[in-house]
Amino acid sequence: MEPRFFAQYPPPPGTVLERGAADLEPLRGRTVAVVGYGTMGRAHAVNLRRSGVAVTVGVRAGSPGGDRARADGFAPLPVAAAVAAADIAVLLLPDAAMAGAWTDDVAPHLRPDAALGFAHGFAVAFGQVDPGPGRPCFLAAPKGQGDMLRELHAQGLGVPGLLAVTAGSPPATWDLAAAYCLAVGCLHGGGFATTFREECVSDQFGEQAVLCGGVLELLKAAYDTLLEAGYNPENAYFECVHELKLITDLLHRHGLLGLRRRISGTAAYGGLTRGPRLIDAGVRARMREVLVEIEDGRFARELLAEGEGTTGLVAAEAATPLARAAEGMIARLHGDDGR
Repeated sequence: MEPRFFAQYPPPPGTVLERGAADLEPLRGRTVAVVGYGTMGRAHAVNLRRSGVAVTVGVRAGSPGGDRARADGFAPLPVAAAVAAADIAVLLLPDAAMAGAWTDDVAPHLRPDAALGFAHGFAVAFGQVDPGPGRPCFLAAPKGQGDMLRELHAQGLGVPGLLAVTAGSPPATWDLAAAYCLAVGCLHGGGFATTFREECVSDQFGEQAVLCGGVLELLKAAYDTLLEAGYNPENAYFECVHELKLITDLLHRHGLLGLRRRISGTAAYGGLTRGPRLIDAGVRARMREVLVEIEDGRFARELLAEGEGTTGLVAAEAATPLARAAEGMIARLHGDDGR
């Protein structure tokens, strides 16, 4: 095929597509069904519409997403009807719901020439969805939370994104993925070529080892340690939680070395000398264990079997000292903005 957005098809992993190198032509005259209207589904649907793409929304029976979609000016359809009317069906349901929706409502109603899209690689990487050979199937994974993606897109901005295409897809699927990323706003800072599996594994590892697991457990442990030693709960909250944003903002904006240059000498010395005592070889070994569990499918099987237990785990965490402290501190420090 004649190159459009990429010099090579498939583009080598790590290829970066700049925002100005793509256009919306591959989406022209095509209807996209956004299946699922959670935070990410809402962002995709609203941003696609704002970009001039024809959008229909599919929601499961009883889903609160239907009311949200109507409030946003859409006329949501049952999943099967939305898929049947679409040239591109983008599945943005929870990971645990993908297999059932695919079997019952998507695969039987998908047009023979319709494309499939995803914002996360789990369903394809771990066998919940098999698009089959010849079916255009792409990944457009914004590296940002859904509300953030929607709000930035309204300002003419966006976030970086990851793009992938299944091995059985036609080469032109890469152009479709690029156009889709442009339409939803995830080429700002570049669109990075990857694979479904690499996106999925690295995303889950980051969530578990750092973002939603490691960091939060570190905060809870540090807060508890100060309280157990008799220190004031408000002081403990400021030092162990509130100031985390200051540090992550510096890291995000200036990188590791830039952060070190912008904090006090005491903070830099203490962090450089005590941090490795906390995150030691044992922690690194357990991180590798977590990664292997994701890679070999154990975590995927556990999630699909036990994922409904998340509600109970959240309830248990709500009883911890840090969670209780946050209620009062957020109201004081952020008012309605924290709700």
